[in-house]
Amino acid sequence: MAAETKPAAASGVAGEMEVEAYRRLFPVAFLERHLGESVRIDARRLREARPTTVALGAVSSAHGSALARLGDTAMLASVKLEVMSPPAEHPDEGSVAVEFHMPPICSPLVRPGRPTDVAPVISKALEDVLTSSGMLNLKDLCLITGKASWLAYLDIYCLNADGSLFDAALISAVAAFTHCRFLFFHCTYGHATLPLSHFVQYGNITIIQCCCSFHHEVYNHITSLSFLCESF
Repeated sequence: MAAETKPAAASGVAGEMEVEAYRRLFPVAFLERHLGESVRIDARRLREARPTTVALGAVSSAHGSALARLGDTAMLASVKLEVMSPPAEHPDEGSVAVEFHMPPICSPLVRPGRPTDVAPVISKALEDVLTSSGMLNLKDLCLITGKASWLAYLDIYCLNADGSLFDAALISAVAAFTHCRFLFFHCTYGHATLPLSHFVQYGNITIIQCCCSFHHEVYNHITSLSFLCESF
């Protein structure tokens, strides 16, 4: 039995090497063959979405975190909060700083010490979607108008890059904000003698449903994340 297993394993490795060599030498023909058979490279049908999973609370030291998988692509998002003075043009809003990281472990194409060209592009796109589009209600991050607000540092680490990087990063970002609990102050000047706990409340930031993927199943994952916290 062992003697039969070794040749089978060797032939399997050899077959994978031949496929990879053909893919590199003849990329157009390789893709055209799959397209002609209506099959993706990973054996999915053309209209079949990648399986998606989300795990909240992946980083215990963060105020909010999530691990999202979109097929074999994996993203780890974490949110850290810091009190800051709100910008003068928006005294009743907080801020979000987005940073997308692609360490060498995520892909053999990423070289140590060499930043990728994709990372800053995805960072900018995520920041535009989360803030400029109004997907996140930044007014929820205000503590005291004109005095103090939350600055949310959103860091997303690509653990495995296997396509759909932006979609996976967006899902992990929304999940991390969904998991994050913000502290809010409700000051009532006529009740200054009440304990501090009377003025402090915890809540979540409002997330407006937004879709940046063409596939409805990814959209369903993004729009349903606001209900995940009830299970944790």
